Amino acid sequence: MLLSAATGRLMVLAIIASFAPPGQAAWLLASDQTATRPGGSVAVSVANLDDDAPVPDTLPARIISGKRKWAITLQAQDSAPPTARRREFSAVLPADITGLVTLELASPASSRLLLQVAEAADRHGPLPRMLGRPAPPAADALLAAPSPALAAHEPMYFLLGFREATTARFQISFKYRMFDDQGPVVEWLPVLSGLRFGYTQTSLWDLQSNSKPFRDTSFRPSLFYQWGQDRPTRDSPAADGSMQAGYEHESNGRDSGNSRSMDTLFLRPSWRWQLSDGQTLALTPKLWAYLDKKDNPDIRQYRGYADLGIRLGRDDGWLWSANARRGAAGFGSLQLDASYPLRRPFLADTGGFLHFQFFSGYGETLLDYNLRRTSQFRIGFSIVR
Repeated sequence: MLLSAATGRLMVLAIIASFAPPGQAAWLLASDQTATRPGGSVAVSVANLDDDAPVPDTLPARIISGKRKWAITLQAQDSAPPTARRREFSAVLPADITGLVTLELASPASSRLLLQVAEAADRHGPLPRMLGRPAPPAADALLAAPSPALAAHEPMYFLLGFREATTARFQISFKYRMFDDQGPVVEWLPVLSGLRFGYTQTSLWDLQSNSKPFRDTSFRPSLFYQWGQDRPTRDSPAADGSMQAGYEHESNGRDSGNSRSMDTLFLRPSWRWQLSDGQTLALTPKLWAYLDKKDNPDIRQYRGYADLGIRLGRDDGWLWSANARRGAAGFGSLQLDASYPLRRPFLADTGGFLHFQFFSGYGETLLDYNLRRTSQFRIGFSIVR
């Protein structure tokens, strides 16, 4: 991944600190936060990998800056069972600390987290007001700025299906932040901090026919603006949201009668809620208007002008999702996905997941936008879900 210079140095230091704990630390700390403000909060995942001892509701911890130490308490934010060995915590930092500090458990021995504690300029823009929430404090904008320039965009997976014929479906997807959040361009024109380039490629591969041809591939480059974050904040059960708006081109890269392409302007809001049982519920509709569809002039009859995505699940457990689309003529499609981690991840964005997928309806590929093929169930592996 590509990081800004400041964030890159911070991440390197965090990795060094995490793998150089005092003694033989078997309690591990992880966080997707690299910064907070004086008196602000920090969300931390705590895991006991040494024995069968469960992780309690509260844990004594300390903040270290040079020779100074501050005692704090990590408070559990989930409702995990008594035997849980990995839990989510949050803590409030002292108001009189700034700079680069270390967070560790006071007991037992643990790995360490490195945090930047500083005030920051507010770059949230109008999104909080659009979602009906007040603008966050200035330093929270630092937490909201994504650290990686290159990040996951849509799910990435490789799946196999065996109904009627052996086929594979796989997808790769990423997005790239065009301008460094700490760079001179954004400092001169802060509105550019939300500009993204996205790319998603979805392929259907016929593994049974001679020469094993690709049935079709959809290429979807996009240029869009993003307000807010893809992931909810873990220290609040309140609704969190984001929005993407921009231009997307989709084509299958073929010629003559098999050529399919279209250009759209889209709007994709997303709302997420942290539920009391530790699960996250997300509602993500996507709306679009056609700019060019001459290769498939009746595609709106099958794809319509919107779809609806729903996701429910946990970072460390099952994640269920559904995506439904209905065309102007009543034709539509439904895709259902379920995934479960094959190893214990600290973050939900990437990892190794057992993945199940079911598709039914019209247009599994752009070439087949007006065809309904046999419903398919597939199983495989995903690295982003």
